[in-house]
Amino acid sequence: MSRPDSTPDPNDQFPTPRPAGIAVTAALLITLALQNAVPPLSTDMYAPAFPQMTSELATTSAVVGLTLTTFFLGFGSGQIVGGAVSDQIGRRRPMIAGGILALAGSIACALSPTIGLILVGRFFQGFGGGVAAAVGRAILVDVAHGNVLARTMSLLQAIGGFAPMLAPIAGGLIVTHWPWRAVFWCLAAFTLVMSAAAWRWAPESLPPERRHSGGLPRFFHGLGRVMRIRGFVAFMATNVFVGFTMFGYIANATYVFQQQLGLSPLAFSWVFAANALLSTLMALVNIRLIGRFEPRSLIVFGLSLAAGGVAVLAVATFALDQSLLATELGFAMIMTATSFIFGNSGALSLGHAREHAGTASAVQGLVQSLANGLASPLATSGGAVTAVPMVCVMIVGIVGAWLSFAILARMGRLPGPEGPGAPGEIGA
Repeated sequence: MSRPDSTPDPNDQFPTPRPAGIAVTAALLITLALQNAVPPLSTDMYAPAFPQMTSELATTSAVVGLTLTTFFLGFGSGQIVGGAVSDQIGRRRPMIAGGILALAGSIACALSPTIGLILVGRFFQGFGGGVAAAVGRAILVDVAHGNVLARTMSLLQAIGGFAPMLAPIAGGLIVTHWPWRAVFWCLAAFTLVMSAAAWRWAPESLPPERRHSGGLPRFFHGLGRVMRIRGFVAFMATNVFVGFTMFGYIANATYVFQQQLGLSPLAFSWVFAANALLSTLMALVNIRLIGRFEPRSLIVFGLSLAAGGVAVLAVATFALDQSLLATELGFAMIMTATSFIFGNSGALSLGHAREHAGTASAVQGLVQSLANGLASPLATSGGAVTAVPMVCVMIVGIVGAWLSFAILARMGRLPGPEGPGAPGEIGA
């Protein structure tokens, strides 16, 4: 998957000069995938340990769910800082610094004696991971355009899919044979590898002449510009609401499968991993379909499949007394749907804001993180008793995604390049 930077993409509607000498290589893809693997690893690997943590730390399922919320608050904050700083000083140094901070947060979680200190450690773990993830997406926008960007983002989703596929299995094995703190030591080892990969292979993709000086005022100016671009906002909102839906599953699946349906931690891990593998394989299918079908059509297919999955879960919860088969079918449909939504919608949203790629990536990541952080305590509020809150979260998410996309659909074709008064801006 290598593309010389001098080759123009005829499907790129927002062309900008590409950094000389940088191609989308396998090493770069793996490096960027590692930067984006922090959220699934930091959430999925320790999900099987939720009941164990709840008991050992003498707390409640809702408070343990807040460890996800604080992680995503940190993750969102880190993306804002990382995206803004990378637009001003370049990409490479902030990415490496983010990995080191995530390493420190992981070690703090492993050593924390109370749930309160774990919440603090999770914030810094998320903050460092957020910096690295936002800068990684900005590098990708710098070096890949048009359908190449959509394919590459989908490929990153496929590569990154191994993280949620392997993480719950590893987590299940760890909590079966070792204390739950070993999960955070494994996360510390991963963030060390992530930082080393960034040091070795991450390029400086933003030349000095394309950097934005001016500090914090310049960042808020760029933020204002980005939030006025209709296409960016609409595609971003579609992604955010689908993520909100998916995170209802991620946060509450351990309670549904283990405590409501009676699966062991290891059995739950295999089911969770199978859904992640399905998402990975479908992301590869999506890559093959890009170019044959418009990204909008693939997004519509994904949204329809996600709506069907939520409907199946609603029936399983309200009419079938939480049937194992129907519940797994609904979860599998939702995870499959994300493969046709995230890569395409993410590429289209960032493509509208290429001149402020770091800021746009940060905004997208922050809003998604806040949505994920909100979904977690809401979805897990039923604990071992009921999955009704989770289903309600999913219904809100899929309705919001459809409404966001419907607003976008009424806009017609993609607008022209952004600029004051351009048709791509709100209020033009």
